[in-house]
Amino acid sequence: MPSKLPVNLKSLVIQQWLKGEQRDKIAADNGLSAGAVTNTVAEWRQQLGFSAADELRDLAVSLKKIGVTSAQCAVGFRVAMMMNRLGVKEYNYESFMTDIYNRCNNLGLRPESISYYLTNLLEFSNSVPFSKIPDYIDQKTREKKKLEEEIERLKEQKEDFEGQKSVAEELRDIALKDEKMTAANLKWYSDLKEELRKYGIPVDDASQLAKVVNGISKYGYDIQKVIDEFSNLQLLKIQFEL
Repeated sequence: MPSKLPVNLKSLVIQQWLKGEQRDKIAADNGLSAGAVTNTVAEWRQQLGFSAADELRDLAVSLKKIGVTSAQCAVGFRVAMMMNRLGVKEYNYESFMTDIYNRCNNLGLRPESISYYLTNLLEFSNSVPFSKIPDYIDQKTREKKKLEEEIERLKEQKEDFEGQKSVAEELRDIALKDEKMTAANLKWYSDLKEELRKYGIPVDDASQLAKVVNGISKYGYDIQKVIDEFSNLQLLKIQFEL
């Protein structure tokens, strides 16, 4: 009886029957009697529904005749559903796919990638309807342009800041140099004042000291000559007074 056959054997019988195999061949291939095959198929048809089972067999036989496998048929079904979601009518499937292929080929897009991009497009359409995609692209294009303009403005601003930084660094260096010169001048003045104080010369008399030094310079800063000259003047003064 069919109920006594193993499940895997029943499955093989049904698969061959769906492919259009004759009862006797199915029986010979699986080591069964023709009656066992008939009973197994009848039981399965009754469970599924006679009409549905016969339609499946007719479909399988038709696909076999034209050389289409069940897997290829499933792929075709998925493509058809995708076309329907895209709004493509059944009579336009071939022209639509041909046009898409040619356009993709011109763009260097491989055919095997088309399904991937179509799937992404369908997923994208969940957030942005197809009818709104052109507006969405225009919006993003404007945003991109604004970002590029902002980037360009920031680049110019950066260049200005770098120029200002360079000028500021030059001014800083000049200020530091002036500060060092001022500090050196103050130290020189302080040292001079201290030196004059040692000899009891007020800073206010520095101009007089400068005149004296200028007078000494005429004698080549030779102290002995200056002393001799001063002594001669003193002697002449004494002689004059006499």
